[in-house]
Amino acid sequence: STSPEIANQVKQWMVNAVDNGIARNAGVSGVKVAGKTGTAETTAGLNNSWFTGFAPAESPKIVVTVLVEESGSGGKIAGPIARQLFDIYMGR
Repeated sequence: STSPEIANQVKQWMVNAVDNGIARNAGVSGVKVAGKTGTAETTAGLNNSWFTGFAPAESPKIVVTVLVEESGSGGKIAGPIARQLFDIYMGR
């Protein structure tokens, strides 16, 4: 099992990835989003793009995972889709 301290540290890394890192395209103005992007290589030549995250980071109400096959990088493709889902959920 994971200790509360380790879980909190992972959450902070995920918040930082959205605030300052490659997952910034999933960010929502005025809401702390925690997230992680990914890009998985395929044999088809185009990479699979993914993002997983939750918001608000302090007290999560929504969890989102986006996978777009053969599309490109997670930060560029899946992140903005996740942001749209967060926006819809938050009523924006």
